[in-house]
Amino acid sequence: MTIKKILFYVVIVCILFAGQFLYSRGLATGKPPELAQTTIQGERVSDRIATGPGLIYFWAEWCRICAMMQAPVSAVLNDFPGVTVALRSGDADEVKEYLHKKALNWPAINDEDGLIGDRFGIRGVPSVFILNPEGEIVFTSVGYSTEWGLRFRLWLAAWF
Repeated sequence: MTIKKILFYVVIVCILFAGQFLYSRGLATGKPPELAQTTIQGERVSDRIATGPGLIYFWAEWCRICAMMQAPVSAVLNDFPGVTVALRSGDADEVKEYLHKKALNWPAINDEDGLIGDRFGIRGVPSVFILNPEGEIVFTSVGYSTEWGLRFRLWLAAWF
């Protein structure tokens, strides 16, 4: 591999990381805003994410990238505690219907008016907040994440 190719790939990686940094700027860090709501399934959110590492995943039914993340998020939620937040995706019945139609067994909060998303600093979906065992946000990301990317950050969160 030539020096030019190596430099090209280094520049591309730097651009990707810079973009992720800019999108993640302004997102909640440290102790997350309180989630006093119950899921649309009737569970208390605090019970779901009391022990970490865990995740809070903001998505929308109209978001195509969120649709591509359904399998990775489902796989991770089978192994780690977490909650999902349906951002501006209709009323609770519409969100339930969407989850049922897509066979997604996600604990979900309906954020019909976007107020929860505003408290977390959400400017785009999908957005992921990774929590450590003390319940503090240690990683955030906006945009597509692979299953292994989510798992790796959750594994790292166990050490923070």
